[in-house]
Amino acid sequence: MRQVTSASVLLLGTLVLGACGDTLPTGTGATGLRDALSFATPSLPVAYAGERYDAPLTVTGGAGPYTLRLASGTLPPGVTLSGMRLTGTPTKTGAYTFTLETADANLSSKVREYTLNVNELPPLALKPQLPNGELRGETRIPLTITAPRTVRAARVTWELPEGVTVTRVQPADAAGVLFWKVAGRTLTVDLGFKSVPANGTRVALIGLKPQKVVKLDAARFAFEARDGAGKLLAEQKLPAPAPAPSTPPATNPATPPNPTTPTAPSTPTPPATPGSGGGQ
Repeated sequence: MRQVTSASVLLLGTLVLGACGDTLPTGTGATGLRDALSFATPSLPVAYAGERYDAPLTVTGGAGPYTLRLASGTLPPGVTLSGMRLTGTPTKTGAYTFTLETADANLSSKVREYTLNVNELPPLALKPQLPNGELRGETRIPLTITAPRTVRAARVTWELPEGVTVTRVQPADAAGVLFWKVAGRTLTVDLGFKSVPANGTRVALIGLKPQKVVKLDAARFAFEARDGAGKLLAEQKLPAPAPAPSTPPATNPATPPNPTTPTAPSTPTPPATPGSGGGQ
């Protein structure tokens, strides 16, 4: 019987570990095998002065939970960093550059610089989102609102093309359709808002059905928007109708035009005859 020496046991263990080294699973909790901590939010959406702002910030890799702090720079006035979000109502326009730092449960950290642009709030407006091509069958046209401010009610008027029928008008994301009617080719919709809708929200869906292929436009579209006290916030009136072409005065073909009497040429005055010049 061969005696197993300690040197043989050591050699055998080394060979076994070497054979298994290529098949050991990775990522089983070792900190060095995790994805690196990084920011997953590439940029920040534009903010508008006087409008509520809320932008989440996402972090990946490392080991949660994460923390986030303002490392340097200045946030826009009215905007604060709360948890993993930038929230508030900016009060001043401009481009604000700042650096955020995140840390994970393993105390790893990462920094990233961001720029938040605060622009002037565009004018309040309601408008239909028209299809790119022609209207060939029944279609729902979304009605959206821009820069709503404190709007709580609105009235929309739309003069539709000939042969287009309104099948229904229904509320969309943030409004209740209080009333709608069609008189001739003119659609009128009254809208009410329980709370101020967000910028770009669809407030109604207008069902239209053409009798023939037609191209929609918003040339004859108008609206007015009011706050909770009935104060007019914004309006867009219908353009004035084009003036009718003027009719030229009627003429009697039986009566020939009165010819102009030519003026007789003037007779030139003969030069004066010089006197004889004789004296007495």
